[in-house]
Amino acid sequence: MNQTQITRSAQSSESVLDRLFIGLLAIICGIILAYLSIMGPLGFSILEHHTSPSAIYQTIGQDLANLIVLVPLLIIGGITHIMQKPCSKYLLILTPIYLLYMAISYTIGQEWNRAEYTGNIEQYFYHFLILIIGGLILLIYTLSNFDFNESPDFNPKSLRIYTFIFCLALTFFAIMWIGEVNEVLRTGDTVSNSYSSAPTVFWVIRIFDLGISIPLGFISAFLLLRNVKKFYPLILLSYGFFITMITAVNCMGFVMLANNDPELQAGGLVIFLIMAILAYSGFFFLIKDKINKKIE
Repeated sequence: MNQTQITRSAQSSESVLDRLFIGLLAIICGIILAYLSIMGPLGFSILEHHTSPSAIYQTIGQDLANLIVLVPLLIIGGITHIMQKPCSKYLLILTPIYLLYMAISYTIGQEWNRAEYTGNIEQYFYHFLILIIGGLILLIYTLSNFDFNESPDFNPKSLRIYTFIFCLALTFFAIMWIGEVNEVLRTGDTVSNSYSSAPTVFWVIRIFDLGISIPLGFISAFLLLRNVKKFYPLILLSYGFFITMITAVNCMGFVMLANNDPELQAGGLVIFLIMAILAYSGFFFLIKDKINKKIE
């Protein structure tokens, strides 16, 4: 065997190992996420959160979204990645930012210093740590797994109309959260008392959304208008986060609505429903040519 054949064999073995590692990592993250969701308040209530009743309702909604959306994406994405199916990268790219957001917010968003809130989520520390590390690895890998010439062609006029509506919805979202932050700074609480009941989760969500989610939305809109083909993997990654996160947020809202939670904002639920429609439609147009080619 000559040097060229040896090099190709080594590269092939490395590729197989990489594929197995990423595929198994995604599957493991999916299994852990399913386990945490079932063990939490949505299922057996063995995993207990140190937080308010309203935040528990929100957790139930998010765990529901995890089971019906994120877990299948991770497990099916991992299996198809091991099988070298082209569709795997379009499944896996939906997951990493949400995994990081969810795992971090679940862990640092607890009301640790409130004696009236009991729980045991700290016993699941390593489960969440694996999700954070797994999300970080998937984030790096999924971005590198795309070519920068895979973007479909868009009608410039339609693209401008879509990005305008999308940015308008993001603006209303930002105004809603900024209004609540200013209300807390001015009066010490919100009208619904959501701040006084769970101040830690209040700041975690507002900081994450105003510092990450909303800016990421505006950046994605800018990249869509600027150069879709060049930034296609980054835009896909962003939209993956949008559709997974907005699904979770709407599940939270409907669980709160079903339980007559006084902290539910009806106006916010309308905004989130509109954003869900925009996020899913945007992602569909980003991959519409792949659907037409019947990716397997």
